[in-house]
Amino acid sequence: MELDEYRAANLANWNDRVPIHWDSDGYKIRNYVDDPEYVSDVTQFDRDRDELGDVSGKTLLHLQCHIGTDTLSWARSGASVTGVDFSESAITAARKLSAESNTPGEFVVAELYDSPNALPGRQFDIVYTGVGALCWLPDIDGWAKVVAHFLKQGGIFYILEAHPMMGAVSDEHDGDLIVLDWPYFEAAGPQGYEEEESYTGTGTVSHTQQYNFPHGLGEIINALIKAGLQIEFVHEHKVIPDQVFPFLVRGKDGFYRMPEGRENHLPLMHSIRAHKPG
Repeated sequence: MELDEYRAANLANWNDRVPIHWDSDGYKIRNYVDDPEYVSDVTQFDRDRDELGDVSGKTLLHLQCHIGTDTLSWARSGASVTGVDFSESAITAARKLSAESNTPGEFVVAELYDSPNALPGRQFDIVYTGVGALCWLPDIDGWAKVVAHFLKQGGIFYILEAHPMMGAVSDEHDGDLIVLDWPYFEAAGPQGYEEEESYTGTGTVSHTQQYNFPHGLGEIINALIKAGLQIEFVHEHKVIPDQVFPFLVRGKDGFYRMPEGRENHLPLMHSIRAHKPG
């Protein structure tokens, strides 16, 4: 198969997810409409740790924004936001959420590697990427070049993402053992699989075939460095917003983690902050 065929399969899968996610408890769409101060769990995670910092009055580009919940959460934090996604259905939903929640945001349909053509001449104070994005990209060096392209001199890149180990761990496990059944490092080709449910655990998709591209943490960091960015920090986290594995347990904060006594056994998310010199 060619990359265009992998992309088409993933796009069909993500188009199917849009109405599922819109109606799911996980995305909490009504909260954005009913509460003008509500922000997503992922955005609140950063607020609590102040990793990105104050975004007030700054322009922010959210790559792979899906239906815009995190994007609009940054708008509610004071940023002027633009979201880009390859799914027209997702962008339509994001625009609808922006209107219904009375939260301003610009949303553009574009495949990530083509987004510089979709936003010609545009640069931003902040480029942001959220949870569940990088595994859908075949070229991590190309992604980092897009990030650098959109950043102003002195601009900040920030990502909060599932740890690459999440892509290597099997859903199946033998008692207390964690089983590594998928590649951690970049492979010659994507890892294909079929799944009827989305990660929200509700609804079923018609297009079940999907393809992930593994990228190790070192490969992600080095891609940003090669693109000319300077790394400020890399943090690994013990929690994640979705129950990606059945053995994770939900804490009082709403995030999932390893069971008691094993909290330090596996990183579940990572975050990176970098800047463009100048």
